[in-house]
Amino acid sequence: MRIRLTRKLAECVDGIDLSGYRPGDVLDVPAHHAELLIAERWAVRVARSRLEVRASSRRERHRAAAADAPARRTRTVEQLRRVREQMEQRRFEMQERRRAEDRIREELQESRATIIPSKRR
Repeated sequence: MRIRLTRKLAECVDGIDLSGYRPGDVLDVPAHHAELLIAERWAVRVARSRLEVRASSRRERHRAAAADAPARRTRTVEQLRRVREQMEQRRFEMQERRRAEDRIREELQESRATIIPSKRR
């Protein structure tokens, strides 16, 4: 959390080292330290700029995406396997249909065929 030091009555307060800072300096400290300094009125909260908010949210999105990457990769591989299985199954179904169509077509041709007697004597 970002805070601005408003006064400094000691170099250290409750374990928080302020020796390198002067009143008016902006510090980035853990939330519990910031809350303590604000409660003691040694500091005030500093509003984050829009750029900092954007950068922070971008970092959070990247962290979330990186944490989710292995699971997402596993899901992707599983999805690819399922799609390949479906494609293989459809190919076989198409072949079965094709065979049935060929059989029906041949039966139709045979039913329409006329036998021409040979002219041998």
